[in-house]
Amino acid sequence: MRFNKPYLFILFVLFLFFSVEKISAQKPNVPLPPPATYNVVEVHSISDLPKPVNGEITLNSTKIYIFSGFIDISPNAINTNGAGLRGNDPAKDGIMSSVKGAVLNSTDVDVYMEKLAIIPLSPLTKGYNFIDNTSTKFCNLLAGNSVIEFPKLPSAGVGTIFGFNSVYITGNYWKCRDGLKLNGTTGKFCSSFNYVTNISAGSALEFLSNFSANDIDLSNNYFVFSGQTAVKMNEGATVDQARMSGNLFRGVGTPLSGFDSHTPGWQMRQNGAAVPDTKPYGFIYMNDNYKITKFISPTLYTKISGKTNTVKANSFIASDNRFTYTGKRTLTAKIYVNVGATPSEGSSNFSIAVLKNGLEQVAPHATKATDSKTDSFQIILETEVDLNTGDYIEVFIKNNLTTSSILVNDLQFRVSE
Repeated sequence: MRFNKPYLFILFVLFLFFSVEKISAQKPNVPLPPPATYNVVEVHSISDLPKPVNGEITLNSTKIYIFSGFIDISPNAINTNGAGLRGNDPAKDGIMSSVKGAVLNSTDVDVYMEKLAIIPLSPLTKGYNFIDNTSTKFCNLLAGNSVIEFPKLPSAGVGTIFGFNSVYITGNYWKCRDGLKLNGTTGKFCSSFNYVTNISAGSALEFLSNFSANDIDLSNNYFVFSGQTAVKMNEGATVDQARMSGNLFRGVGTPLSGFDSHTPGWQMRQNGAAVPDTKPYGFIYMNDNYKITKFISPTLYTKISGKTNTVKANSFIASDNRFTYTGKRTLTAKIYVNVGATPSEGSSNFSIAVLKNGLEQVAPHATKATDSKTDSFQIILETEVDLNTGDYIEVFIKNNLTTSSILVNDLQFRVSE
């Protein structure tokens, strides 16, 4: 656009100015969102926290509290109340207290912590007491959290966690005389890449008698202390499926208590020499057996009679000529059977087979025909079968010609992964 006269250009500029002002005046007055830091509380001293009531500091559930330096809240405790807690440097930021009980408490709320040290200042002080009676909340103790005792000032330990839908502890450091106690009904408990040391009067991890979980995952933790227990399952504590992998034990008196690599539901891999890998294996045998095996029909297999001796029964329950699988995962089992027998009434053709759950014959079977009707003979059978929890396998024998009975003198029966 070209203007031949200057006053026309000035009028055009004034028109644009007043048009823009009019449009701006018509815009609604929308307030700006508050800065993100409005839900953050920086804590440099106890005065930055809510005032204690009867020895308890209750945090605002809508806030996250960032601690700078070590804050002494003695003789009080903190009720986290669903608030988040963290520090900037896990070696320099934390909370100290001489309270009788736990420094940090919660009931039926989520727990979130990161890069925060807890220092108990008395023998009656512990780090945590987190409770979820609903088993619907989440407890996340993320990287950099720690519970540390001052030298020559023992405490009551790391503390207690009860319930929760999920408990996730990773990259934590505990240096105190007693470890963490787990109780209540939990969906999943996960402990990974944690360092536990100085345990002198308890266990690093202890699952109490009322503890129950769907799943447990203990991976790549480091246990360094002398004479005490690393992981303890009290009688009554239960888990459906659990695994341990990559954990290391240095100087620990008892790596595992109340369970082992072959406890039903547990799978263990690469936890050092102190904890063997989970490897299902069973071996039973009998020698110089005196019980006769009798047949009803030449077409029917009959379980070999006799009392067997157990050499190994890892992930199995062994009884007379029977292995019952106790593992939780499907196992493709390799089976080896060696039978030595003497015909009692002159039959010379026999077959052996393995039956699952007393009904299902495992293919293949093995047959032996002797030249003489009075000679002893030996039959070897190797096969495989898929086993689920509660399945059992047994060795059966069949007289292919008559119903004459037989004496199985010797039996070797092995099953392995």
